[in-house]
Amino acid sequence: MTRFSRIAILTGIFAASVGGFVGGGMALGGDKCTIATSGNSPTAQACAKGGRAEAKKVMKKMVADAKAKGQKYTCEGCHKDLDNYELTPNGKDDFKKLEALLAK
Repeated sequence: MTRFSRIAILTGIFAASVGGFVGGGMALGGDKCTIATSGNSPTAQACAKGGRAEAKKVMKKMVADAKAKGQKYTCEGCHKDLDNYELTPNGKDDFKKLEALLAK
């Protein structure tokens, strides 16, 4: 294999990787969202913009804003697992309550 061939192959692999991240709905440096994948919620918009990393920032701000309004929410209250963000049985309902609180 010539040097040029190796460079071409490596360039192709890199381009495919970057294209997969960007074109596949994931921001570079973030994981693909699996929960807030549609709708107009701030979290869904953050997922579309920057994947899980961006959604996590938005959710942390929402939780802090709720705390400032006297309500306590935690990540573990809605998510069974903070690695894959699987929801607890009450997760969706609690999120709706959080959104309603912040809309006031």
